[in-house]
Amino acid sequence: MSNVLHVVGLGPAGLESMTLGDYRVLKKAQRIFLRTVNHPCAQDLLAEGLQVESFDYLYEQENSFERVYEEIVNRLEKECERYPEVVYGVPGHPTVAERSVVLLVDKLSERFQVKVHPALSFLDPLFSAIPMDPVEGFLLRNYDALKGSGITGKEWLIVPQVYDGLIASEVKLDLMDIYPDEVELYVVQALGTKMQKVLKCPLYLLDHQKFDHLTTVVVPPCDEGISMTKLLEVMSTLRGPGGCPWDAEQTHDSLKPYLIEESYEVLEAIEARDMYNLAEELGDLLLQVVFHAQVAQEAGEFQFRDVLKSIIEKMIRRHPHVFGDVRVKNSAEVLSNWDQIKKEEKGEHAEEGLFNFPKGLPALMLAVKTQKKVAKFGFDWSDVNGPLAKVYEELRELEEAMAEQKGIQEEFGDVLFALVNLSRFIKCDPEDSLRKAIRKFQLRFLEMEKLAARAGEKLGDLTLQKMDHYWEMAKSKEKNKEIGNNPEIKAGV
Repeated sequence: MSNVLHVVGLGPAGLESMTLGDYRVLKKAQRIFLRTVNHPCAQDLLAEGLQVESFDYLYEQENSFERVYEEIVNRLEKECERYPEVVYGVPGHPTVAERSVVLLVDKLSERFQVKVHPALSFLDPLFSAIPMDPVEGFLLRNYDALKGSGITGKEWLIVPQVYDGLIASEVKLDLMDIYPDEVELYVVQALGTKMQKVLKCPLYLLDHQKFDHLTTVVVPPCDEGISMTKLLEVMSTLRGPGGCPWDAEQTHDSLKPYLIEESYEVLEAIEARDMYNLAEELGDLLLQVVFHAQVAQEAGEFQFRDVLKSIIEKMIRRHPHVFGDVRVKNSAEVLSNWDQIKKEEKGEHAEEGLFNFPKGLPALMLAVKTQKKVAKFGFDWSDVNGPLAKVYEELRELEEAMAEQKGIQEEFGDVLFALVNLSRFIKCDPEDSLRKAIRKFQLRFLEMEKLAARAGEKLGDLTLQKMDHYWEMAKSKEKNKEIGNNPEIKAGV
């Protein structure tokens, strides 16, 4: 029969919070190790004369908690090799917020009998210390696992072992990403002992409180929490009884224009390098996704979780070099794998899937995708001189069509297609380039209007020659601004 490692919990407070069974295990044991003696129950046991060895020295010796726990496991493994029974005691319950026990069970269970004994955790006196009913739901998260842990604000949040002001500051900053700064929370100390304290403070003052290894932070449910769940609830309310009549009337088809509009407003914010506005516009775009998901859910078509499930599985599936054992040398191989996986997913034959692009793509984007697709088959120019010469050729053909008044639209399309081809070789996105050119034209025209107004003139009353004059002035002012040569500043205007 294999040697036994008993893992017992010291409970949340003094000896009175320890179970009788765990106490008996300790009293008859010959080899006893405690993760720390800096605990009320450990002190009571020492006062009774119990002979124990503590791992407190490791906290001073090692540079991380993980290393401390690894060393504890290594030491206990050696003890179990030598003795038929070894006892390891930890604060609270052995399996509640106790990383060392997780490592012990994982590493030693195959060689030894690891017996984890039941005990009281710090949660038991916590449920009595504050007006909290666990049936309302709660999340138990370590202080370093708050980011990306699915906190919605709808449930109670319990953060144990906030043992100093530095950790409290980190907790505060992480929670401020989810909760309002003024949300009131509990700071609970020495649970279950005569020294137990329950304080309340706003989140922004959390790190102004006193902390030790027995401090727990608790955040009650908050309707103002920021989360994806909250956004889904808002949309459900808007579409539900007593909600917004306009929102309730919308369908997939009626929402199409808003999806396009919000997408272009995101692009505009990116082009303007306006990050504050970009955050807002991305939120508006996200709302469209949630809106369509809500409409679909009401019709029994799909739910928002299906949207998440689809994209998560797709990203993992199409990145086998990250989530699998495929090896790639560069981004070109990544794109090649992506296209092949996509083709397999859709069950496409080479002929059918060659130009299987979304029908609603803007023409410039469709041209780029078409040219990139055929380039993969080697149907492409060898260098930039080819597409550049093609542009001039198509311009000549357009001139001939204009002279004959025949096939003008076709030839004009060929010119655009040739320009898009050239854009690939000079590394310019045609859509982005055209949008910037349009914006430049708009800004110059607005500057023309300002210059004319300063001269007491209106654009509508001017001759074309006069407008050209103001256009050149606006253009010159723009060029001067680009090189930091502002004539108005130099003139003291």
